Amino acid sequence: MKYSRRFQALAIPIVNIYDHLKYDYHVIGRENIPEGGCVVIANHTQWADPVLVATAMGNRYPIVAMAKKELFAIKPLAPLIAALGAFPVDRGTADIAAIKTSLKAVKEGKKLLIFPEGTTRHKEGDAAKEGAAMIAARTGAPILPIYISENKKFRSKVYVVFGEPFLPEKVRSKEGYRKLAEDMMKRVYALKETL
Repeated sequence: MKYSRRFQALAIPIVNIYDHLKYDYHVIGRENIPEGGCVVIANHTQWADPVLVATAMGNRYPIVAMAKKELFAIKPLAPLIAALGAFPVDRGTADIAAIKTSLKAVKEGKKLLIFPEGTTRHKEGDAAKEGAAMIAARTGAPILPIYISENKKFRSKVYVVFGEPFLPEKVRSKEGYRKLAEDMMKRVYALKETL
């Protein structure tokens, strides 16, 4: 099954109700979401993070997201997440297909969600993936930083905080991508201080 904006639009309000039932859920700064295609970056500590970002963005925007290719090997899950906008990325290689899909999505005006830390098994300050920075830089589109509460538990306060979008410097080197990756995550975690 391929991405279906209609299916996504039907699913988001339902999942939004679930988020509010499970957590004491708050969204801050939604007005910072730019129009048109952009790259959405966020910290990543739990499996629920992509869902929280999608519901926080509301139902106005088409959203697609990079997801590790291993998820697409789970037969009942693969068609569902594909319809919701996820597409596979091989985190161990320079995945050309995933890069092309990313660039095309942003060009078409979609919001592209990337978790630059690449996995939930990390701590603040760990290096972000240069590949995420490279994709963000190559789109030429605004980058929208989001901070998601960590240590989410049943009925705990959970915040999704949108920062101000920014345009990265044009870079084409490994060093440039590394610096951009660091800057992206600094901007994400700086939003934690606003709570």
